[in-house]
Amino acid sequence: MVLLEAAAVLLAVSSVSAWPTTSPYTNVKTRAEQIEAEYDYVIIGGGTSGLTVGDRLSENGKYSVLAIEYGYFDTQTGMNPKRMFNITSKPQPGLNDRTFPVGIGCVVGGSSCVNGQVFLRGTKEEYNAWETLGGGNSTWNWEGLLPYFKKGITLSPPEPVQAKNYNITYDMAYWGTTSKIFGTFGTNYLQPYIKVLYNAMKNMPGIAVPVDSGAGEPGLYWYPISQDPIKYERSYARSGHWDDLNRGNYEMLVGAKVTNILFDGTTATGVTFTSRNSSDTPPAQVKARRQVILAAGAVHTPQILMRSGIGPSPLLKDADIPVLVDLPGVGSNFQDHSYIRNIAYSWGTTPTDSDLDLELFNKPRDIIAARAPGGGAPSLAAMIGLPVVTPDKYEALAQAYESQDPAAYLPSNYEETQIEGYKQQQKVWAKLMRSTNPVFLEIMLHGPGGAIQNLHCMSRGTILMDPKDPDGEMQVDYRAASNPVDVDVMVEMIKFMRRYMTTGDLAQYEAKESLPGSNIITDSELAAWAKEQIIPSVYHPIGTAAKMPREWGGVVDEDLQVYGTTNLTIIDASIMPTIVGATTSMTVYAVAEKAADIIKARTGWD
Repeated sequence: MVLLEAAAVLLAVSSVSAWPTTSPYTNVKTRAEQIEAEYDYVIIGGGTSGLTVGDRLSENGKYSVLAIEYGYFDTQTGMNPKRMFNITSKPQPGLNDRTFPVGIGCVVGGSSCVNGQVFLRGTKEEYNAWETLGGGNSTWNWEGLLPYFKKGITLSPPEPVQAKNYNITYDMAYWGTTSKIFGTFGTNYLQPYIKVLYNAMKNMPGIAVPVDSGAGEPGLYWYPISQDPIKYERSYARSGHWDDLNRGNYEMLVGAKVTNILFDGTTATGVTFTSRNSSDTPPAQVKARRQVILAAGAVHTPQILMRSGIGPSPLLKDADIPVLVDLPGVGSNFQDHSYIRNIAYSWGTTPTDSDLDLELFNKPRDIIAARAPGGGAPSLAAMIGLPVVTPDKYEALAQAYESQDPAAYLPSNYEETQIEGYKQQQKVWAKLMRSTNPVFLEIMLHGPGGAIQNLHCMSRGTILMDPKDPDGEMQVDYRAASNPVDVDVMVEMIKFMRRYMTTGDLAQYEAKESLPGSNIITDSELAAWAKEQIIPSVYHPIGTAAKMPREWGGVVDEDLQVYGTTNLTIIDASIMPTIVGATTSMTVYAVAEKAADIIKARTGWD
C-alpha cells in the first residue's frame, strides 16, 4: 500500500483545480436549477460509500436519489492534484513539528478514484472489536460484515499456472460474484527473487500462510488489487456504481459544496449547497422526503455536522453556530495508519537464478508472456500480529498501554464521554495486542528492505473546524506519536525487519543496512530516528463520527443514525470506531452495503 499510495504523496499538496469535465450522462447536473426540488434520498458525497448506497437505493426504480459531489468527473484516475483536496495537517510535535499532506479524493468516485488500489480487508478480531465497542447486541462484527464483503466485491482468480507455482491461493467462500467492483490478481510474470523473499518470510517464527487474504487471518499472502479483470483498468466506485446505470431516478450534482443540513426540529429534511465555482451564485436547497445520508468522508463529514449545529458545543458556540445537538465526539477519535518509507538494505550477495527452481519460474513466465499481460504482477504482503513482531516485548507493551490513565495522552479538550470511549478502546486493544490475529505490522515484499507500517496506532487525533472560519478547510491534527506506545511499537517493527533481512533464509545474502544504519542500535536511538521518519498517514482517515454509544463519545447508533436526530444517517469511514489492519476501501464498500440494507429497512424501501 505504501508503494502505490505514498509514492505520490507530494502531488497532493498542490491546489485542487476547478475543471468541470464533461459527463456523458444526462442525469449528471452542474447547476442548482437543473435538479428537482425534492428527492426521496439525498446523499452528501459521490465517493466510495455515497455511490454504493445510491446504487442500492435506486435499483428498484421506485425512489429518487440525488448524490451531491464537490468534485467533478474525470476521464483519468490516480493521484493528481486536480483530483484531490489541498489540505495540510497541523505541525506534529511528536514528529519533530513536521506537517503532512492529507490525501483524500476530490472527484466523482472519491478516494477509490485516487488510491493505490491495494485491496485488503481486516481480520476477524479487528471487526469483532467494533461489536464490543458498539454496546449490546451489535451486529457490526466479522460475521455481520462478511456477507457485505461478498456482496460488495467480485474476485477474479489468479492465472492458474502462476497460482500453482507461486502458492497464490484463494477461497471463493470469502468473495462474491455479482458486484461490478472487482478484486483482481495481476497477470504479469514475477521477478525470480520473489520466491526467495516469500520463503524467507514464511519461515520466520510465527508466520502463518492463510488460504486467502480475505479470510480474516494474519500472515503471508498474495492479495488482489481493485482492478477490472478484462480491461485492466481501475475498478472503483464510479465504474462499479454509476457508469453503467444511467437510471432516471438516480441523479448526481457535481461541483457543489453542501454547507449544512436542514432540519425541522431535529428531523433532517434536506441540505443547503453552494456552487464550487461561483461565489456570486446564491445558496440553494434541496429537500429529502425519506433520508439525508452523509457520505462526505472522515475529514468533511464532521465539518458538515458542525456547520449544521451538531458537534462539541463549546466549539460551535465559539463559531457562533446555534447548537442543535451537543455531540462532543464529532471530529474526535481520528485515526490513520502510519509508516516509515524505507528500512533500506542492499544485497551483499544478490539472489541468483541458481537459488530458484527455474523450471517453475520460466514456465508461468513463458505462458503469460505469450498473451498480453496486464495489471502488473501479483502482489505479496506480510501482515503480522504484535506477538509475532516482538515475541519478547509484546506483553510488556500491552501492560504499559493498559496501565495508562486513559486521559493522559488524549487532547486536552476531551470531556468525560470521550475519555470513557477511549477507556473502552484501551481495554479492547490491550487485549488484542496480546493476540496474533490483529495485524499490527505490514510489509510489502518486493525487494530487500522496504516500508514498514504500524496499522494500529493508539494515539488519537482531531479533525475540527476553525471557529474563526467555519466555512474554511478543516484543521487536521494527527497528534501522531502523542501516545508513546506508538513509537515503542515502531521500534520493534524496525527490529523485526532487521531479523528478517539478516537471519534465517536471507542470512546467506549478507544484506547491508543503510537506513537507519548499523550504527543506530539502542531502542532510544531507534526511537529518535523513527520520529524523524514516521509519516502519520497512508491516506486512510477514519473514526471522526464513531459508531459507539453516546455515553462513550459516539456519534451514530447501531443503525448509523446520528444521535439526537431522525432521518440523518452516516455511511462513510468516519463511523469506524477503530481502524482495521488493512487498506480501508474494501471495508468502506462493506459498510456501505450494510448501511444500504439498514436504510432500506428503516425507510420502508421495497
